[in-house]
Amino acid sequence: MVEEDVREMLEAEFPEGEVDVLRDDHDHEKSDGAHLGIVVVSSEFEDESKVERHRRVHGVLDSLMGEEVHAVEIRAQTPEEAE
Repeated sequence: MVEEDVREMLEAEFPEGEVDVLRDDHDHEKSDGAHLGIVVVSSEFEDESKVERHRRVHGVLDSLMGEEVHAVEIRAQTPEEAE
């Protein structure tokens, strides 16, 4: 399943972080891949802007985007922000 692949890729990139991946396909929409909700909580995000955080997560998923994954909603937070 694509969710497991995404989770493994993100856990490898953020080994001390917490990663959650949920599939949220819209049955009424036709698309060529999965719609995913992604949450990454990592202290590595401490001094990064929201845009930088999203770029890092997207960068990990580049090989899947447009093929297995159609769309992602990303929440990338520090542990303090996640509380």
